[in-house]
Amino acid sequence: MHHSQLHIVLLAIMMLSLLWGSSFIAIKIIVDEVQPLASFGMRFFIAGLLLIATHYIFLHTIYRRSNKKDYQSHQFKKREHWKGWLLSALFFIVGGQGILALGAQYLSSGAAALINSTIPIWVAIFMLLFLGKKPTRLSIAGITAGFIGLIILVLPTLEAEESSWIGVVLLIVSSISWAIGSLFSSPVHAEGAGRAILLPTGMFMALGGLILLAIWVVAGTADISTLNTLFSSVNNILVSFLFLTLVCTAVGYAIFYWLLGSTTPSLANTFAYIVPVIAVFLGWVILGESINSQTIIATVVISAGVAMMIISPALKKSNN
Repeated sequence: MHHSQLHIVLLAIMMLSLLWGSSFIAIKIIVDEVQPLASFGMRFFIAGLLLIATHYIFLHTIYRRSNKKDYQSHQFKKREHWKGWLLSALFFIVGGQGILALGAQYLSSGAAALINSTIPIWVAIFMLLFLGKKPTRLSIAGITAGFIGLIILVLPTLEAEESSWIGVVLLIVSSISWAIGSLFSSPVHAEGAGRAILLPTGMFMALGGLILLAIWVVAGTADISTLNTLFSSVNNILVSFLFLTLVCTAVGYAIFYWLLGSTTPSLANTFAYIVPVIAVFLGWVILGESINSQTIIATVVISAGVAMMIISPALKKSNN
């Protein structure tokens, strides 16, 4: 990885961590008031449509000179593109986010973000199990530090909050689903990889949002007044929903998909270690959730883990 590219990757990871760290506050505000599947279905459907629209606006303005005819018809005709989008929708949106939304009702925003931050660890475990890729020593050290940091963080919250195990289990399942998605969905296909990011991201998000809304309707909990609540200005719900959808989701997922395409799944998911640090801090500032010396120690340990996970692939590539 060239020096300049490493800078871009680090910048992307930091931006993603900020966006997704703050997203847990918005998620907590929303799922406490609005049925999770409904709010998340709307969130991804709207954000997905936005990205698809942006893609076409760019296509007609910035890329006008290129052979856009070929490019457009390619995307929708290829069956493997649809297969990829559907897999991403199921693993990232329905499994990764839908289950997270259900679990977030039972946990503080900090605890939800913390359990969610085990994603890189699951990625490394599944790469070993499914793809036979052994992690480097430094990665193992990073994973271990991440795990230890998590335990330091989660234990006191579990004891203090009598945190609901339903929430914990749902969040672990959602993290596993996300990790599997990272390994098996190849988001950006070779052709026009540089600019093909908005369309595939928008497609799988819109599909995932539709599936979540469908599950919500089929589960029989559908009530249209639920959606009205999303657009009410009470308790900052609308502000949270717009921030979550437009900023965290539309911008965040485009960055994440770019990372998945340009780095390794483990590196793309290192954001997950930094997110809880931001979420815990913001939860303390905005929602008045508790923070203590243990939180701070865990933050340091987790950050060290991230650093090791990030340095490891960079070293390996430069040695080749």
